[in-house]
Amino acid sequence: MKLNRQQITIIVIVAAVFLLAGAGALLYGLSQGGTIPGFGAEPTPAPTTTAFEIPDVDITPPESIEQIAADIRPDYPELADLLENPELGSVYKDFYLAYKEGGETTAIALARQRGIINDNDEIVMTLVLDTENATGLIAELEAEGVIIKENFRNLVSIAVPVSMIQEQIKAEEPNLIIDRISNLDHVIRIELPNKATIKQGSILGQGVNVTFAGNWQAQGITGQGVKVGVLDLGFGGYQDLLGSELPDNVTVEVFGDDINFATEVHGTACAEIIHEMAPDAEMYLAYYDGSDLAMGLAVTWLMEQGVDIISNSTGSNGLTPMDGSGFAAEMVDEAHNAGIFWVNAAGNEATSHYRGVFNDTDGDTLHEFFPDTPVIPFIPYGPGFQTQIILSWNDWQNVNQDYELILLDAEGELLAKSEDPQEGAEGNIPAEGFLYEFEDNEIYLLAIQNFDNLARGDATLDLFIQAGEFHPDYLVAEASLSSPSDARGAFAVGAVHWSDDVLESYSSNGPTADGRIKPDLSAPSVVDSASYAPEAFNGTSAAAPHVAGAAALALQAFPDFSPDDVGAFLQERAIDLGPSGPDNAFGVGRLNLGAAPEDSTEPAEPPPAPAAEVQPTSTPRPPEEAVVGLPGRTGQPDQPTASDEDEASALVGFIVLAGLCMACLGGLALVILIPVAFIWSRR
Repeated sequence: MKLNRQQITIIVIVAAVFLLAGAGALLYGLSQGGTIPGFGAEPTPAPTTTAFEIPDVDITPPESIEQIAADIRPDYPELADLLENPELGSVYKDFYLAYKEGGETTAIALARQRGIINDNDEIVMTLVLDTENATGLIAELEAEGVIIKENFRNLVSIAVPVSMIQEQIKAEEPNLIIDRISNLDHVIRIELPNKATIKQGSILGQGVNVTFAGNWQAQGITGQGVKVGVLDLGFGGYQDLLGSELPDNVTVEVFGDDINFATEVHGTACAEIIHEMAPDAEMYLAYYDGSDLAMGLAVTWLMEQGVDIISNSTGSNGLTPMDGSGFAAEMVDEAHNAGIFWVNAAGNEATSHYRGVFNDTDGDTLHEFFPDTPVIPFIPYGPGFQTQIILSWNDWQNVNQDYELILLDAEGELLAKSEDPQEGAEGNIPAEGFLYEFEDNEIYLLAIQNFDNLARGDATLDLFIQAGEFHPDYLVAEASLSSPSDARGAFAVGAVHWSDDVLESYSSNGPTADGRIKPDLSAPSVVDSASYAPEAFNGTSAAAPHVAGAAALALQAFPDFSPDDVGAFLQERAIDLGPSGPDNAFGVGRLNLGAAPEDSTEPAEPPPAPAAEVQPTSTPRPPEEAVVGLPGRTGQPDQPTASDEDEASALVGFIVLAGLCMACLGGLALVILIPVAFIWSRR
């Protein structure tokens, strides 16, 4: 059949209409967050954990340190006194025992393995005092030859040269320096310096668009006049990014041991995100070494600089009550009361936390994680990583329930034991733990013991691991928050994937120990950064600075806002995810600034909540869940299977697919008809 000119013209017009209509539908669908099948961002995989064999071993509770002291007292009375000293952390007792049993080489090897020695061959420790006036004590310590590192309020960081310890051990009448230090006036505890960890796991980050910060920037709201402090454990490479990924100028200060300042890029990546969200905000970078003491100094400095916001993507686990009290939480509240909006990463411990009530059915003093299972297996990351394992329990008021943490190899042989006293004395805390550098990444075991069977045996136990993985059957996401995200003055942030709002499996869950919902909000993670390129910047570490940047925009627009006003504003405009209303996984939902005030030259009334058309086009997808036989579940929390947002997501997906099909059909028709028309016209 031959086509005449009129018929070809009609077909061409119809094809063009299909092409234009399809292109319009496709562009609309993409603008609403849809993706072209096969070309969208990779979806967040369902949380997975790697199972491994649980060794079947018989565990014999090891000899207590008191029994060891009694055994050696006839020959080594000074060492026995040291072992019985309740103010001295057990790792330092292990150091002296190693020296007695294996000499200097063995002791130094243990000190490096357990993280109590620095690169200058000095044994490091923190003194906890019963006073904030440390002047006289510091003078006494310096007279002994002890090196004073830092002092903040009731904390003193010191270092004792190994050479000094060697001389005293070898003396005919040993006078052990660490024992003497512990007996000085006002010293109530000697502990391994607490170490916070980072919450990780020209570039325009994806969070700017999905949170609508770009709309605010287009209205001239860029964070101008707002000061943002970034508290972190390293700012490597920040100088190279000044004027591009960071402001032209930043103010930087260092607190504590600066060993990681220039090598760890985590803080620089956080600062990048804040700069993307609020490009004209003034930035202050405060490095601290992870210790409470250095944190206190850093926060005090940031307050002195007059910052409006502090963004902290670090935290610790298991060393505070998690009820809004404790050193770090008190520093947060102090900043909040001074008018500072404190943003804190909720933590990445949902997949590295165990919780359970102490259970000992056979009376052998060992906790049974499951029936006939007195151990929890784990795999450390191995050489080059210091694995941190912390056990704590709910006895923060009386501190008279004594449990011990035991580290064993896969055959059940004892490697180490943390056995600090919990006898209700000043300075005691209901926690035990290790810093331990493993020589491989094979299976190891932990056991929890009721010391001398004297504790009531009803404690709720929390066990955290950093730089290692527990067997997935033991994992509990509930109450896996990092401190100080539990502080009343902290705005805690969980992590969702930027492309689809799926909760990241590691994102720590609440509630706090006193029942408050945390996190407060969730924000984008797995985003681009110059510091981590080509890898994505992951973790609640990446989510928190998105909120800090959004807060800077809000404070420029509404300069009279208090910290609580800023938090309420961000929560009111959030996109609800997961179960309806606030929950302990997403908080109130995902960060969304929505519509921007039209004129930033005058303080504006808070803009209305965004209309339906700016809602995301996909909602979290529940993974296949693995019931682990313990309170809580692995992976994501339970979520509804259908909602209005699911229907909206399906509709947008249909529009994108329909538009793509129409555009392809129209384009194909034109491609075929144009040569046909040309050939026909030549006849």
